[in-house]
Order: sequence, then C-alpha cells, then structure tokens
Amino acid sequence: MPIFPKYTGPALLDQVVSVENLTLAWRRVRGNIQVARRGRSAGVDTVTVRDFESDWVAQMRCLAEELRTGVYRPLPAKRVSIPKASGGERAIAILAIRDRVAQRAVQQVLQPLFEPLFLDCSYGCRLYVGVPEAVARVARYADQGLGWAVDADIASYFDTIDHRILLGLVRQRIDEPAILQLISHWLQAGALSTDEGAALAPEAGGLSRLLRQGGQALRGVLAEPAAAPGAPILPPASDPYAAAAWEQPDPAAWGAVRRSGLDAGGLIAAMSLAQPAIEGARRLAPHLQRIGTRRLLIGGALAAGAVAMGELALRVSATAAARGAPQGGALSPLLANIYLHPFDLAMTSNGMRLVRFMDDLVIMCASHEEAERALELTRRQLATLRLQLNEAKTRVAPYAEGLEFLGQALAPRASGPRLAQGVASFEEAERALRAVSQQAGNRIRQGAERVRRRVKG
Repeated sequence: MPIFPKYTGPALLDQVVSVENLTLAWRRVRGNIQVARRGRSAGVDTVTVRDFESDWVAQMRCLAEELRTGVYRPLPAKRVSIPKASGGERAIAILAIRDRVAQRAVQQVLQPLFEPLFLDCSYGCRLYVGVPEAVARVARYADQGLGWAVDADIASYFDTIDHRILLGLVRQRIDEPAILQLISHWLQAGALSTDEGAALAPEAGGLSRLLRQGGQALRGVLAEPAAAPGAPILPPASDPYAAAAWEQPDPAAWGAVRRSGLDAGGLIAAMSLAQPAIEGARRLAPHLQRIGTRRLLIGGALAAGAVAMGELALRVSATAAARGAPQGGALSPLLANIYLHPFDLAMTSNGMRLVRFMDDLVIMCASHEEAERALELTRRQLATLRLQLNEAKTRVAPYAEGLEFLGQALAPRASGPRLAQGVASFEEAERALRAVSQQAGNRIRQGAERVRRRVKG
C-alpha cells in the first residue's frame, strides 16, 4: 500500500526550469557561500561561484535548456572530510556550481509536495522546526512521566541509503520520468576524494579506474586540434553538422585514447552512452569564454567520462545494489527524510514517542521494559530499509541520569513546592499570589538600589 499519495498537478519539470525558480535557486546557491570564498569554492570542474557569476545569464539559459531536453548530466562530486563535533570525520560532497543550482531548483519544487506529509516526530531539515523544537519535545515527554530513553544513531546513514528503495518511495508521490531520472543521475554520479587544493584523484576501485580512464580518453578526444592561432576550438552550435564533425577524432586524439589503456570498442560504447553529456558541453562552450576554454575542456571531459564509465560499470555489475546519497547537495536532506518516512510511520503507529533528527533519534518510554521493546522494534523497522543502528552510540538509559541529544544536555527539571500547594480556598490562593508578587518587587527594588549606589560611588 503506498504511503505517499500520487501528485496530479502541473508538470514538475516545467516548474523546475522556469526562470523564477532557477533564478531563486542561483541566488540561494550564491548566498550560501561567503563573499570571501566565492573565488575558491568549486567542484571538480574548478568553476567557482565568481566564474559562474561572470556570465550567469547565459549559463542559466543553457542549464535550463539541458534540463528541459534531458541532456543534462551531473559531474561527480568532490568529496572532502570535515571534523564532527562528536569526534571523527564526516564526508561532505562539493558539487559543481551548475549542479548545485540544478539540485536546488528541483528541491524547491519537491519540498512543498512532501513537507506536509511528514510526521511531526521528524525535525531534521524541516520547515519551521529544528534543534530547539526537537530538544523541547524530548523534555516535554520527560515532564509527562516518561522516564526512560532509547538514545540511538543510525550507522553511516547517508552512505547506506538504498537507491532502489528511495526511488520507489519518490515514485509513489511523483511519477514524472524526467524528475526521477534527474534524481537517479545525482544518486549515481559518485564522488572524487580530494583535499582542498590538491590534484583531483578518483578513489581506488574498479569504478574509479574506469572514471580515470574515461576522463583521460575523452580529454584526448576533446583536445585542441591542430589549427591556425585564433581558430575556434569547438565549432559553433548553430552549425547543424558541427556535432558530427567534432566527434570524429584525429589520429593524435586516438593515440591518447590508446595510451589511456581503454580499447577503442570500449570508448565507442562509452561515448555513445555519454552523448548527452558531450552534447551539453558543446552547447555550453560559446557561453564560457570568460571562464576559460581549457577549463571547459577539462570539465567537459570529466563530465562525459564520468557519465559514460559510470553507466558502463553499472550495466556490467547490474546485480550490485547502488547505495548512498552524498551529503552536501540541496536535495539530500529531503531524500533522507523521504527514506525514513516509513520508519516514522511504523514507530508512531506502534505508540512510540519518537523524536528524530535525521539519523539521530530518541524514543521516550515509561519503563525499562518498554524501552527495550522499543529498541528491538527500532532494529526491525530499520532492517526493512536495509539500515542498522550504530551500536556504539545506542543505549537505553533512565532520563534521570541525563541525556545528550543534538548537542544539548538534557536532565530532569528541578521541582519545588507549588505556589498553591496546601491552600483550601481561592482567597488563600490570592493571598499567596500577592505575597510572591511582593517578594519579587522587593528583590527588583533592592537590585536597582545597589546599582544606583555603585553609580554614585
């Protein structure tokens, strides 16, 4: 039974590529980066916000056309590690600027469709709620007498999201192939592991080797032809035969292909798969003169190589289930909440007082036995989503011992005698209220008098 109702409104892709939506996405991407860092923040194509901004109107027009026609393909994300407040490191994906804009544009359209369907036990990356509200919810449960807590964390959550399950959930709500294809491309784009300022080097492994070979081979195909100085490197997009002419490599280019270690048959198959990415790079060429032709060529080769080799590898090893959603993209938090929505439904329908902030969760219970049952139910429900708990960060504990949740230390509130305790009539209650008010007024006047004496002295 579907847990998300089907969307039946206007076409979503038209909303995504509208001038208003894409402009808002660009403004938010630019606004998220400090002015001082706009000349350095870049993805694997080395195009910074400042580079993109120098000719953003033409680039946005080209991006909109690629999204509309289906030729858009994302670059792999550049992955860097940052320290976590709780210790260890967290891998963050840094997307190319145009990929950030495209993801933000899709997120702006999809968020309003899913947001009203999420439960109020979910607080991570939601509209109008966040850490303070999640912490207050836990404290409110404790005030209601729920004195035991299941404090849990999902192990490597973003790295273990199953693409098949996630896309199945998204498809329940949105059955528009163009949008689903975009999400699938972003999930499968992969990442390059690198340090800031270091040369880009794909991660070790079979897929990484294919990516590296594809990038080298396609850089050879896209290399500058022998021509008179000043001649255009890429033919104008207005020439209807330009793509066919450009795709015919010269012997020197094929030499680069052979030296890369990729056989000619494999490269032809790769280029047929990468044709949309190559065509997109060709269309973009006239608009990126200010950024620099050499950078465009390298970026275009990496894009085509990544798409081609990634799709080849996925076709060869179709039995391996794709998993993981890189942190850092605008769409990732929404997808993460969509993925855990079945978990939220299962837990709350069983009467669990769940408070979840992405992969951190607390379940408040009335007894130790109830908390143990809640922990076992948590394990079973996560297993249906192919997820596991981080046992080192999961425990059942009495709330009286204190609880740390989302960086906040929680403990039972101090309790004292109530104001109206022991009174038998409203007249007695009124006298008690007057006495308390008088005491508070006296303390305020005494404090003011001390300040006045210090000023005079």
